[in-house]
Amino acid sequence: MLSGPSALSTIDQSLQTIRNDVVRLDSELQQLTNRQASQQRRRAQLLGDIAAIRLVALEQGELQHNLTAADQQAKEIMRAREVALEELNRSIDLTNQQIEQAELARGVQLDEVNRISQSLVDVEAQVQAALNKSEEYQDQLKRAQHADSVAHEAEQKVTQAKADMAEKAKPYQADPLFMYLWQRSFGTTEYSAGLLARFMDAWVARVISYEPARIDYWNLTEIPKRLGQHADLVRAAAQSEYDALQELEVAALSAANAPQIEADLLQAREAMDAHDDKIESLERALNELLQLRTSFDVGQDQYSQQCLTRLGQALAHEDLLLINRYVRETVSSADDKLLDEIKRVDRSLSDMSGDLADARLLHDRKLSKLGELEKVRRDFKSSRFDDVRSGFGNEKLVTTALRQFIDGLVSGADVWRVIKRHQRYRDVASSPDFGSGGFGQIGDMLADEILRQAGSRGRRRGSTWHLPSPRRGGGGFKFPSSGGSGDGGFTTGGGF
Repeated sequence: MLSGPSALSTIDQSLQTIRNDVVRLDSELQQLTNRQASQQRRRAQLLGDIAAIRLVALEQGELQHNLTAADQQAKEIMRAREVALEELNRSIDLTNQQIEQAELARGVQLDEVNRISQSLVDVEAQVQAALNKSEEYQDQLKRAQHADSVAHEAEQKVTQAKADMAEKAKPYQADPLFMYLWQRSFGTTEYSAGLLARFMDAWVARVISYEPARIDYWNLTEIPKRLGQHADLVRAAAQSEYDALQELEVAALSAANAPQIEADLLQAREAMDAHDDKIESLERALNELLQLRTSFDVGQDQYSQQCLTRLGQALAHEDLLLINRYVRETVSSADDKLLDEIKRVDRSLSDMSGDLADARLLHDRKLSKLGELEKVRRDFKSSRFDDVRSGFGNEKLVTTALRQFIDGLVSGADVWRVIKRHQRYRDVASSPDFGSGGFGQIGDMLADEILRQAGSRGRRRGSTWHLPSPRRGGGGFKFPSSGGSGDGGFTTGGGF
């Protein structure tokens, strides 16, 4: 079985793989963007060379100056861009280092949390072993189990009685005259009507033999109510026995210093939760920086846009239209060489545009994958799946899901479903099903459903022995207050 901490380490390794892919794609995008900018400047230079050689009849001074100035300004803008990009890369490296250091510190915190958690489990195991040998506790356990069995049987009778009533009441409810008189409470002290209405109602009652049918229908509807009242009484008695059982468990835990260990565990978890918030904040900052660097990588940063705008202004000079027309008509070998090179540059720029689009698509997908897996890890931590007692029955399937996620075959939601489906809590010492826990959440849920169907309110009982709850439910454990509250035991905020 893959342990919770080991599973978290596997997720972290997968995250690092994706981050490495993002860095690699960043580098590829940056190289393509630099080559594209270089080719655009080269094209402007070639057009300037043609103008200098052949446009003797034109006033080419302004054009030459414009092209030269644009090239110089483009170089200055790109130098400023390099400085800004270096600063951005330093910020990214620094944030990465902060995340790595925070993750290392989090690992130390997790070790401490799991050490305390294991200590609490060990104490619980010792208490359970002692209670197993306690005659007082065993006698109370038998009384609680017997009372619970009696209450459960009574609740089943309520459900059966309601089902019987629903079936047997159909003929009565299908008779409109009977139901008319029944709903008017005819034949009871609650009946009220005028003289004419009383006369007509009495006549209808005689015609349909209402009175014996009314008594039968009343008995039919009263049986579930009476059984429900009895079920409430025996359930209350069972709850009292259960509370008494929990009081013995809590007293034994308190004598073994479990409350202090639990308080230490809660404090350690809260510190780790605060640290997780810090890591999440750093990851958000890193993702924003990576998005900004992406704009540099694909030439959409402000510097690249300024450079393209300036070169575009220079290349829009009206005399360049004459140059392009001239180079198509001239037979000069010198011009032919320059024109051939311009064509090669144009083809190269066209190819680069497609390569940039493909690289950016891959880069965006990797960034999206990074965000998805970061969410999986946050949910993993918040669910306390990294607890020392947590494990995963199908280790191969979990690792395969992560590998397929990296390959782009499944989504982060798919990975999380696999993780949740195969997560189990391992038997590391104490048993959550011991004593009051042996009544079982399944039994409680069935009893609640029976009472709900019977029109009564069930009372969910908390076991003294609980597993870690998700962070959103408050986390940790909580001892019941003295006095045998029915909601006693460690509370988990409904997480488990």
